[in-house]
Parts: sequence; structure tokens; C-alpha cells
Amino acid sequence: MKYTLHLLIALLISSVASLQAAERASNPFIKHMFTADPSAHVWADGRLYVYPSTDIEGKGYGAMDGYHVFSTDDMATWTDHGEILHSRDVEWGWKKGGYMWAPDCVYKDGTYYFYFPHKNAEKVWEIGVATSKSPASDFKVQGFVKGGRTFCDPCVFIDDDGQAYLYAVVNAKTYAAKLKDNMMEIEGEMVLQSVLEGHREGPFVFKRNGIYYIIYPNGTKPGNEMCYSMAKSPLGPWESNGVFLGSTDVLTTHGSVVEYKGQWYLFYHNGALSGGKNTNRSICFDKVTFNDDGTINRVEQTLGGDQ
Repeated sequence: MKYTLHLLIALLISSVASLQAAERASNPFIKHMFTADPSAHVWADGRLYVYPSTDIEGKGYGAMDGYHVFSTDDMATWTDHGEILHSRDVEWGWKKGGYMWAPDCVYKDGTYYFYFPHKNAEKVWEIGVATSKSPASDFKVQGFVKGGRTFCDPCVFIDDDGQAYLYAVVNAKTYAAKLKDNMMEIEGEMVLQSVLEGHREGPFVFKRNGIYYIIYPNGTKPGNEMCYSMAKSPLGPWESNGVFLGSTDVLTTHGSVVEYKGQWYLFYHNGALSGGKNTNRSICFDKVTFNDDGTINRVEQTLGGDQ
């Protein structure tokens, strides 16, 4: 009888723990605020960090006005590190604020570089740069990227040789170029990245087994689909491989792909917490799997993060 009671208590504790873990891991995985455009990265401390944009309930895309950082070490429990940057911190920015759209972050030579699109005092897009020695705090605006054209939706990819590349969107087309060592100037000209079939916005670049991938939403309605192209060089030429994430319930999509503890994940957003309201989005993640030739299998959208 005593053994049975102990067993029942153990089972009860295990069940509660499982329920709590399922709740923590459920998609969308950030529920206390609206977030979108997640850029996920793994840093040397062993944690996975996500840098999203922030939707403001009841307001449009122009009102997006600051950035939080979230991190995890188990893909189930997430820490909100608070707001790391706001339009009020950008001296060269549009005085009314807002327009803090999809960001990205990279680490190089002891410094974290946070790239964010924002409109300047003349309401022209620039890509701002803030730096810190910490991945989730103390970011200070250093200015904006010089050279190239005005653009938004930045992605910065650092190759194995240490060379950094900037990808950004101009009039629904992705352009890219090398960054100089200071990480704030374009080297040469921004070059159109062609053969991105159906491309609309939001590029993200990663590398796996010597293959370069660029993911991006197309213009399919209702809700954009996520497509990808592959190349042997970070600047292409790219080979389009079609859709690997179907439409969500909002009219935008924007994502990133990262490997963590031996598993690849796609981070993206949907409208599950807002009933599909386009400007009240929420970030999610699901597993990514690859075929032997490097092509990506279609990602299943789940309610549990599919750890």
C-alpha cells in the first residue's frame, strides 16, 4: 500500500511536470506580448537567443517601436530579457518613433552587433547598428550602415572565414554585399539576389554542410508561404526550391533557421493569439529536417513547438 501511494505521488508529480513543460513549450511560445519576425541565434554561452520585432496591440506596423530579447537552454522555458532598444534611443531616427521592423543580430570579435531597420528624420529607411558585449542587454546605437541603397529587413550572415554579408530588401527585392571589418559599411555595391521565386521580403541566410540557404516569404494569399533557395556561394547564384512552410493565418511571414543541440528549427510567426489579426503576431518554432541532397522537407506547423 505504501509503495502504491509513493508510486501514485510520483506519477502525479511527473504528470504535473509534463503539463507544465507542455504549456511552456506550446506555440506561440511568447504569450505575454505580441512579437514577430524572429531571428534566432546560438551563442557561446550555450543558450539560444531570439531577436524579434514587437507588435503593439490595436496599432499598425508603423507603430512598432522597440525590441525585446528572449532566450532558452531547453526549448521549453523562455526568459524575457526585457527591452534592449527603443526608437527614443536612436538620435538620427524619425522623431515620432515607430518603424522598428524586423531585426537581426551577429557576434564578431567579442562584440554583438544588432541590426535594425528604422526611418531617419526624413522618413527614409536606414539600417541602424547597435553594439554590446552582452547578447541581451546594454546595446548602444553606433549609427547606421553606410553605402548601398536605403533598405529594410536586414539579415547579416558571417561565413566560416569571418567575412560578413548584409542582405536587405529594396522594393520587395533582396540585395546583398560584403560588410567591411567595422561591420557598418558596405564593401562594393549591393547586388540583386536573383532566382528567389515569388520573393516578397524578409530574407534570412544560413549555412549547412557547405550549402548556403536563403529563406524568404512569397506573396501567396491568404498568408505568405516560406520559400527557400540554395547556393554554393553566399552571394549566389541561387537555385529556387519552392515552399517549405505553408501559409499561416496572417498576411506576413518572416523567419530564421538555426541548429541547436543537434536539431534544426524554423522560427516564424502567426496570429494564433490574436485570432489572425495581421498586426498582432506571435512567434513560434518547429523542427526542420533535411534530405540527403540538402533540400528541406516541408515543416509541419504545430501547437507544441515539436521539440
